[in-house]
Amino acid sequence: MPSKRPKRVAHLIQKEINAILQKQIKNPQLGFVTITEVKVTDDLQHATVYFTVYGSEEERKATEELLKRMTSFVRYHVAQTTRLRLAPEIVFRYDDTIQRAARIDELIHKIHQKRNDAERSQEKKEEDN
Repeated sequence: MPSKRPKRVAHLIQKEINAILQKQIKNPQLGFVTITEVKVTDDLQHATVYFTVYGSEEERKATEELLKRMTSFVRYHVAQTTRLRLAPEIVFRYDDTIQRAARIDELIHKIHQKRNDAERSQEKKEEDN
C-alpha cells in the first residue's frame, strides 16, 4: 500500500515555499509566482516544485533563472521549517499545464467551428436543391 507521507510532505513543502517567496524574498526580478504543485519521491530525497508566472515569456525566464539560483536558500529554509531529517533536493520546473489546456481548448473550438460550418454548407446545398 503506497504511503501517504510523500503527499503530506509535498503539501508541506509547497506551503513553506509559498511563504518563503511571499515573505523572505524581496527581489524585483521575481515575477508574480504561484507554486502549483510539488512532487516528492517516495524516499523524500527529491522534490520537484512546479510553478507558474503571470507575465510575458521574458518574465517567466527571468523568474525561472532566479528560482534556480535561489534553490539552496529555499532548501535551507524548507529544512528549517519542516524539521525533516534530510531536506529534499529541490528542482524548480515551469508548469505549462495552463498553456497546454488553453491550446487544447483552442483546437477543440476550431474543430467545432469547422463542423458547424460544414453542417451549414450542407444545409444550404439541401435548400438549394
